[in-house]
Amino acid sequence: MLSRHLTSHFAAALRRLLRPIVRQMIATGLTYPTFNQMVRQLYLEVAEDDFALPFKRQTDSRLALVTGISRKEISQLRRRRRGAAEMPEVEETIVTHVIGRWMAGPPYATPDGIPRRLRYESSDPNAVSFARLVRELGSDIPVRAVLDELLHIGSAALLPDGDVELRREVHIPAGDSEGKLVLLGSDTAELFSTIMHNIEHGDTPWLQRKVAYDNIGGDALPALQEEARHAGLDFVRRANALLSSYDRDRHPEAPGGRRSRVVVGVYYFEEPTAAPETRDDEQDEKPTPKAPGRIRRKS
Repeated sequence: MLSRHLTSHFAAALRRLLRPIVRQMIATGLTYPTFNQMVRQLYLEVAEDDFALPFKRQTDSRLALVTGISRKEISQLRRRRRGAAEMPEVEETIVTHVIGRWMAGPPYATPDGIPRRLRYESSDPNAVSFARLVRELGSDIPVRAVLDELLHIGSAALLPDGDVELRREVHIPAGDSEGKLVLLGSDTAELFSTIMHNIEHGDTPWLQRKVAYDNIGGDALPALQEEARHAGLDFVRRANALLSSYDRDRHPEAPGGRRSRVVVGVYYFEEPTAAPETRDDEQDEKPTPKAPGRIRRKS
């Protein structure tokens, strides 16, 4: 829980966070009344799920007190079907599991998570092959059907010699805007939750870092984007191999305890920026060199 002093700072941060969201909503045709109704429903759902008292049932009065919504409207909202406007969860399919296992390290990838080219099938059931990878996951879907789907979405290629190569390391087809919008809800929520955890639990912070420079020439951006993409893919491969080594579905001997979902991510962002303003009485002075960049939130 934030202190009263920090609450105003939190509100200011939320305003900045909401600005690109509101901009995109207007561009998409989602009006304020639609947003208002969605937020009211969400306030009710969160209050019911996360702020219930352990010793008594949730009443309209209690929910009105927590949310600031009138009891009359709380009653109306509770009568409606819950979850009608919720975003779907990211679907975990056999294809996502195949890609994840392919990148998770030996024998299907290098220790750093670089996927190896695989034979489609082998007469030796213990030999490394695409068919063995699929069967290890315990799915009853035919191996060829899985390969056909990977070929269809462009994540794999069937080479002339019959080997199978992983080409794209995520299960989001290039033209699948709907799938990317699912990630808009899930990925941003995870980042926001990490930041809030680090604010409220500074003694046990989670990983949250970024690198920012504010004087990159526009001519360098195409090359920088490409190199950043490769650096990000290398990071994701290593992170996948790391998390996979602790996954109890793949390694029953891994440490036990409460089942948890763990996410490690990386992102790239750019925007135009203006040069710092210089006062007239400073123009003749020798400029002070700026720090070339910074790593934010060393947690």
